[in-house]
Amino acid sequence: MSTTTNTELTEAPETNMPVDPGLFDCMPDLIAAARVAPVVRIPYLGRHAWVVCDRELVKQALTHPKMGKDIALVPEWMRQPGLMVTAQPDPEYARAMIMSDGENHARIRRIHAPVLSPRNTERWGERVADKVEGFLDELSRAGSGGSTEVNVVTNYTHKIPLAFISEMLGLPPEAEHRLRGITDIMLYSSDYAARREAIGGLFGAVEDWVRNPADLRDGVITGLLAASDGPDAAVTEGEVIVWTLGMIITGYETTGSLISTSLYEAIRRPPHERPKTDEDITAWIEETLRVHPPFPHPTWRFPLEDIELGGYLIPKGAPVQVSIAAANRKPGEGADSFDAERRGHGHLSFGLGMHYCIGAPLVRLEAQIAVRGFLRRFPQARLSAETAVQWESEWMIRRMSVLPAVLS
Repeated sequence: MSTTTNTELTEAPETNMPVDPGLFDCMPDLIAAARVAPVVRIPYLGRHAWVVCDRELVKQALTHPKMGKDIALVPEWMRQPGLMVTAQPDPEYARAMIMSDGENHARIRRIHAPVLSPRNTERWGERVADKVEGFLDELSRAGSGGSTEVNVVTNYTHKIPLAFISEMLGLPPEAEHRLRGITDIMLYSSDYAARREAIGGLFGAVEDWVRNPADLRDGVITGLLAASDGPDAAVTEGEVIVWTLGMIITGYETTGSLISTSLYEAIRRPPHERPKTDEDITAWIEETLRVHPPFPHPTWRFPLEDIELGGYLIPKGAPVQVSIAAANRKPGEGADSFDAERRGHGHLSFGLGMHYCIGAPLVRLEAQIAVRGFLRRFPQARLSAETAVQWESEWMIRRMSVLPAVLS
């Protein structure tokens, strides 16, 4: 960090990124915007948001002690209906791990740590493997008949984490269909009124499960509820609701996206270029994380004072995003740059510092099991020649919505 005065700093240049969701791939635009300058400003909600693009500056921003993430720092002008940040409740109700700092963040992380312990991760890996086998059987039936085409996303990749997170949380069986419909709208719809309704719908569903747990199976929710009972409760009911919401989004949508893009990179190549061993698959997943981070710009940060990054001024309170999409790539590297030999070296897709994703080991394990199972069951699977791959995205989240494949 430099002690240069604000008058000596450069104002970040303005450029554009696709801030509204749609049926397109945002990655080329994100990479192009990052080439404008190490730090840029983009028009956002009638004002500006700052985006840190340079790899070393991204690492500084992710670990900067004055780059706050607490929900209380979100300015009123950003609290607009239909935005994900609006789904975060007031701090007095509950803080989420992803939008908290200091002792608040440390406390939430300590409570979650046993849930995501290595022992539990290994045990849950066994449950994921069982589900994968069942979904592979279903996929085989759907793709039977020689040249029959299937959408691997809807028939496989997103089914796995949705079924698993539902079981992990202890949700009733009918919850899976409900969650899929709600999250599709709240994350990817361009209709902000519909997104607002979906955000309220998800909150209402989780609130009902938490407050009326008779239909829940034993799982994370019932475990947290037990910790919220009595005068010495470790958590509040509101925290159980908010933390469950966070686990649904991060445990389902992003994992499904990782599995989809991993398989996309595999089946667009001839069989002999695909990963074969467990070690190969692990490396393949890491390279997918590097090239296809599900959150190209992960979460908001807000400077607690005027700060300097790379000679650029970022004003106190300004909304800041870090471009994981750009930071994961070398200078001059394009959007379509998957190279298995790189093994995802140095990617920042799970973050850095105290906010490093606590669920990273479980996400990796789910993806490895799902990719290994698919490639072993369907070694000759290939992209369809009749239907195009389709993406849904905006600047902060990206997924493949159609992965058309012929399985044999």
